[in-house]
Amino acid sequence: MTRRSLPLSQVYRLLEPGPVVLVTTAGPERPDVMAMSWHNMMEFEPPLVGCVISGRNLTFDLLQAAGECVIHIPGGALARQVVKAWVRPSRRPPQTLHHRGRGSFMVAGEVIRLRSGKK
Repeated sequence: MTRRSLPLSQVYRLLEPGPVVLVTTAGPERPDVMAMSWHNMMEFEPPLVGCVISGRNLTFDLLQAAGECVIHIPGGALARQVVKAWVRPSRRPPQTLHHRGRGSFMVAGEVIRLRSGKK
């Protein structure tokens, strides 16, 4: 098996598996939408999402004031749009857009099922 060295500055590209999502919040003057790719499922039922939103970002202030937000999961077709979003319920699985760093994205969507040890 041949291997090559990977610069440490690129390791995060291998570890960031989550799709780009749109976090929406609302303030007294206008709604706010922020693209985010630093998030993780913390619990499955009920769903609990952990995310990183910089304190230097307007979204942080609005989220802190409102105490709630909405997380939208855009599909790959919106990569060059992010104006409106729709879901086609008949399309399974969705093709999600994943940020790989430095302007690089990946479209995912293949689902594989493996037998788990749980019954």
